[in-house]
Amino acid sequence: MELDELKKAIAETIKTLEGYRDGIKHYDRLCWCAEYIKERFTELGFSVENDDFQYNDRWYSNIIATAETLERPSQWILVGAHYDAVAGSPGADDNASGVAVMLEVARIIGPRRSLKFVAFSLEEPQQSSFEFLIGSKHFVQKMVSQGHTYEAVFVLESVGFISHETGSQLLPPFVDAPDTGDFIGLIGNKKALDLMNTFKAMATRYVPQLKVVTYKAPLRGYMVPETRFSDHAPFWDAGFPAVMITDTAMFRNPYYHTEYDRMEFLSLDFMAQITVALVKTLESLLQ
Repeated sequence: MELDELKKAIAETIKTLEGYRDGIKHYDRLCWCAEYIKERFTELGFSVENDDFQYNDRWYSNIIATAETLERPSQWILVGAHYDAVAGSPGADDNASGVAVMLEVARIIGPRRSLKFVAFSLEEPQQSSFEFLIGSKHFVQKMVSQGHTYEAVFVLESVGFISHETGSQLLPPFVDAPDTGDFIGLIGNKKALDLMNTFKAMATRYVPQLKVVTYKAPLRGYMVPETRFSDHAPFWDAGFPAVMITDTAMFRNPYYHTEYDRMEFLSLDFMAQITVALVKTLESLLQ
């Protein structure tokens, strides 16, 4: 995998998605982004399906990409990222970065049996109700009701911002990590310990310049609620091993949920390294 090639592709995706795309004021553009993601997965040879759900009298879609249809129950390895942005933010880091990395991972690995990619909608808090994780909650409930299970879940949540300044990394209570924001964080439940260790081992082997910090969230993250602020949380609640891969968002990125969350502040090197580490992790699990 050429890092320069990865960086160029990641940049193109972020540039395409960057812009207002919340589910209320910019509903039409959110729908456009869903179609764009569907087209990208289709071009890569995936079978693409919508997981549609209704919220406040409008329809939204989680986009599912697999090697074959979802007609029969199966056990899956899943990679996910949400494509909506919070109102008032162009959402480059949160979360065009996660979608861009997910699409590059899908391109490199290609359709594989038991591998599923999902672009979630309505992850962000909604202005009308402050509800969040709406799309992923619907998805997990539906998949469980149909008999699908998950042996590994990786959710890419804000993966583009890095800082080499001492003191740039803030931390929630009870979490121990470096105070310099130059690492990628892996937040997992107890069942995901092996997944986090595998990712860290693959990063050490293939992209040793990528610093990886892991954290096991006790009690499904309820002791540190900030560890539940993305689409991995419904998988935790359903009892599946799930990991959030994150630059820690509001604990590092000063532009989080603001109009300044733009690509110019992100690190393409960082995102390309994360892509390589995740690809190697998935290849190890798929073997």
